[in-house]
Amino acid sequence: MQLRAQMGIVAVVLLIFVAEVSAQLTVPGLAQGQADSMGGSMPASELDNQFQYIHGRLSYRKKTPSGEERGREDWWLTRNRDGSRTMRCLSMTDDSKFVRDVSYTLGADERPLQVFIQLQVDDQWVGSGYFRVSGDTMNIVTDSIDTGHTVQSVHVPPRFHVLSHAVMLDAWPIWALDVEAGGSQTIAVYSTSQLWNGTDGPLGRMTKQRFTLVGSEQITVPAGTFQTRHIRFGDDPDPARASDVWVTGADNILVKYDWPSLGLEYVLESLTTETQTDEYKPERKP
Repeated sequence: MQLRAQMGIVAVVLLIFVAEVSAQLTVPGLAQGQADSMGGSMPASELDNQFQYIHGRLSYRKKTPSGEERGREDWWLTRNRDGSRTMRCLSMTDDSKFVRDVSYTLGADERPLQVFIQLQVDDQWVGSGYFRVSGDTMNIVTDSIDTGHTVQSVHVPPRFHVLSHAVMLDAWPIWALDVEAGGSQTIAVYSTSQLWNGTDGPLGRMTKQRFTLVGSEQITVPAGTFQTRHIRFGDDPDPARASDVWVTGADNILVKYDWPSLGLEYVLESLTTETQTDEYKPERKP
């Protein structure tokens, strides 16, 4: 009976997730202009009857002379008509053999709105979780081999980040930072795994992390050359031990993640923006 109840909860969560993705994929246009890193901003009037999304691949590499690839992450980003953004990430590694599916929606207010995570390691399912934010509360439903079936609610502040351990989304703590103020800042973070590579969970806990806005830099990766914002994770000022990310554009897309202490780096390998113009233009009512 307990297994049947757990499977019922997972089915409901998946139905909610699929309904949200289906609704977004049938939207014929996006509310905001093209990301500035993709060739300039487009007036909203030009996007009234267009559907646009950005997608690409992130390469997981070892910091060796050969730059051996140890994994990859395919990702898709849409801007939704209500002003929210949804990033979907499918991550997989060859060494630790994990496969992680994440769908993360950021609200129009630039706060996390909802997150879905499913994780497998090798031939074993590890866990699934659904996180939904309403005001100052995040409601959480998770199932995992370690913690079983859990339902909880946690208090969240006005500015915070859900750490899903999808690497592309390691750029998104910037939404909770005061970019204009710069310098070092501490924000609340709900971490869905206690391991560095995110291979447990997704039941997690609220904690605090420190980030430093280092400055603006031009970065070249296989996907191209980008003007970026450089962010350092943690308090360690030593570049050899620090963890650094570079993000670009109005959507804060991760271009590079450097983790010297572990001998790892993650680089944007490809990036594509697609636009589809609708032939049908309904009459607008006043």
